[in-house]
Amino acid sequence: MGIKKTLGLGAASAALGLSLIGGGTFAYFSSTANSTATFAAGTLKLGSSFNTPVALTNLKPGDYTVRTFTLSNEGTLDIKLLKLSTSYTVTDAKGDNAGQDLGAHFKVKLLKDTYTGGSTNGYVLSEISLKDLKNIPSYDLVTLGAVPGGISAAQSKTFKVAFEFVDNGQDQNAFQGDSLALNWTFDALQGIGEAK
Repeated sequence: MGIKKTLGLGAASAALGLSLIGGGTFAYFSSTANSTATFAAGTLKLGSSFNTPVALTNLKPGDYTVRTFTLSNEGTLDIKLLKLSTSYTVTDAKGDNAGQDLGAHFKVKLLKDTYTGGSTNGYVLSEISLKDLKNIPSYDLVTLGAVPGGISAAQSKTFKVAFEFVDNGQDQNAFQGDSLALNWTFDALQGIGEAK
């Protein structure tokens, strides 16, 4: 074999070897993993049941009555704020109120949960006239202490309210036979977001 043939065969063998080695560098192990996540929003669901209807009848100035309200958190998130909105309508039986608002003559007193009956003295957390309460867009029962700490998920709390027909020491005859229809709306709000 001539030297040219030997060199040519050597070069071809080297080229074949390099191509096999080079081709081998593209072979590698691989693995793929997928990660999925589900984001589920919690729920706020406020339920209410009143153990005694707010039916205040046959009242005279100086009378008061206490009612207990039960609010339940039927959702999965804690309720941290509980806002109360008030509206009412007055029926002027004789048309003689002359622009006076019967709601201004009623006081709403939020009571401590330790109140068990009798006089409300010493148990009042907050008091406000029904007329003023109507003008506050969101009266927070948690901040005022009527529902301390809010309501945890799947729990319920009660709070007590005294309604008083205030005797102002003046002639209140214009309100004889009148009626007031009260509507309360409770609005539950979550707490501040936190790391989970």
